[in-house]
Amino acid sequence: MEDKVRYMTKGKLNILVVFNSLMGVVGGGSRHILYVADHWCAAHTVHFLISESGYKAAKMLIWRNPSPNKKVFVYSTPFDNSRNRYLNYFSRTFKSIIEIRKLRKKNEYDVVIAPNYLPQNMIPCIFIKRNAKLVLYFHTVPPSVRREVLRRMNFLRRAISMMNWKLCVFLARSFDLIFVVNEATRSYFIKKGFAPEKIIVVGNGIPYAEIENAEIEGKEYEGVFLGRLVWNKGIYDLVDIWKIVVYRKPSAKLCIIGDGSERDKLEKKIEKEGLKENIIIAGWKEGKEKYKLMNKSSVFVYPSYQEAQPVVIIEAMACGLPVVGYNLPIYKEVFNGYIFAAETGNRENMAKRIIDILENEQDYRKITEETKKLISKYDWKKIANQELLYMERLTSSCH
Repeated sequence: MEDKVRYMTKGKLNILVVFNSLMGVVGGGSRHILYVADHWCAAHTVHFLISESGYKAAKMLIWRNPSPNKKVFVYSTPFDNSRNRYLNYFSRTFKSIIEIRKLRKKNEYDVVIAPNYLPQNMIPCIFIKRNAKLVLYFHTVPPSVRREVLRRMNFLRRAISMMNWKLCVFLARSFDLIFVVNEATRSYFIKKGFAPEKIIVVGNGIPYAEIENAEIEGKEYEGVFLGRLVWNKGIYDLVDIWKIVVYRKPSAKLCIIGDGSERDKLEKKIEKEGLKENIIIAGWKEGKEKYKLMNKSSVFVYPSYQEAQPVVIIEAMACGLPVVGYNLPIYKEVFNGYIFAAETGNRENMAKRIIDILENEQDYRKITEETKKLISKYDWKKIANQELLYMERLTSSCH
């Protein structure tokens, strides 16, 4: 049997990320852990435990910066490619617990991370705890802030969502450190009796230098959307909004960058509304290819109904795009009024905002330049160092 590995010299940490939540695309919360881990690997060891299907989705981002301090352990389940998320997540939860037991025979982890607040990430972390410190990321907002999304769900989905939230808050009590991305979530936990020093607000970030160096060509699209293709991102509103824009500007084109479980349904709606020539689904893109498409656009359109601190909006601002979105309360905290907000759910109001920007681009240029300077602080390296400092303090007693 191999000797157990424990990285104790010079404060080097052995970190495990339990990554059971990926289905098809890499969302903002998942992207967060992949980018900060790149910076941690300069001085620490980071292991990822991930399903075969999840690895396929995240592979390019995991290895965008290869490091000898980074390892990936891939497992498979009979339901890993199932579109039934309940079968998918239950199978991943149980299989990852088995895989963790194997890993634990060879490695002694200092920090075990659940990169999202979902049970399939959190439960396996609790199984491996032993002497490790548990760290959790809550990339969301409490139910009181997302009433509109809950209202739009049918009774069964709303009940499941609330039960899932309550379960995750209960499981969170087993974690030693919780990173959140807004004050609303931090306040919620403190009111629930969590120690204030245990709940830390950290930002999301962007690869600012990569965006700055992205290729810039002429404009090809009037609008662009970036995100997972699921209903709560407002993808069906997006079609209705663009139909109104096209009525005023018949040649206006919208580029949708993204993929997800509802892509087929979205494509059918686009075809039904007669907008196949005006709305192009480019699929999921990463890196230079993604930023090239964004730079070819004039307005970022984001009718999402629920956000915590969306990376895609920060990316759009870094590309110098005016951002039009619904008037979500969290935007006031995070973006300080730099989003051109429409009344939530009001498609006509959002379309009017978009048309106004397209017809008066020069008037908005000064604001977008100011916004670009504002978000230059959202750098992954700064965020990674901040989070690492808290984890080093957390584990200092072990060294």
